[in-house]
Amino acid sequence: MSTSLRRQKVSRPWSLVPVRLASLIARAEALADSGQRRILGITGAPGSGKGTVAQAVLKALGPSAVVVPMDGFHLAGAELDRLGRTDRKGDPETFDVAGYVALLRRLREPDGETVYAPEFHRDVEESYAGAIAVPSDVPLVITEGNYLLLDQGPWSKVRELLDEAWFVAPY
Repeated sequence: MSTSLRRQKVSRPWSLVPVRLASLIARAEALADSGQRRILGITGAPGSGKGTVAQAVLKALGPSAVVVPMDGFHLAGAELDRLGRTDRKGDPETFDVAGYVALLRRLREPDGETVYAPEFHRDVEESYAGAIAVPSDVPLVITEGNYLLLDQGPWSKVRELLDEAWFVAPY
């Protein structure tokens, strides 16, 4: 974990309660069955299992859900070089937060069109634009990332766009 992350102010209006994956899947199914588009955020520290939980929920819900990770909004390596932030890749200020917020807003109100989201590829350490299709009839969008509950700067706009946020911590 980077030093700058440890100094970030995070609002914690939740309590940590151990739950089983089956309970999380049941909760996600209820969100998907609500009759309108819902956005579920899954957050936690790097390596906490948020991606694993997101994929397990996706597998259980099938075509009723799509995963749109926050990682697709990493700034490109060339831009990090230009900004002098290459050694800090992954810190909050190395993401296109405004782009992520704009995408969440578009996903919140499906207008009959497929929305495309970027996807981060670890093998090349870059994002590919338009790699994740989110059809308008998919009721649940699952987004996961480290900073969904960060209450600082532009990140503070993310929480209000999530219908529910889960914090994943290893035990």
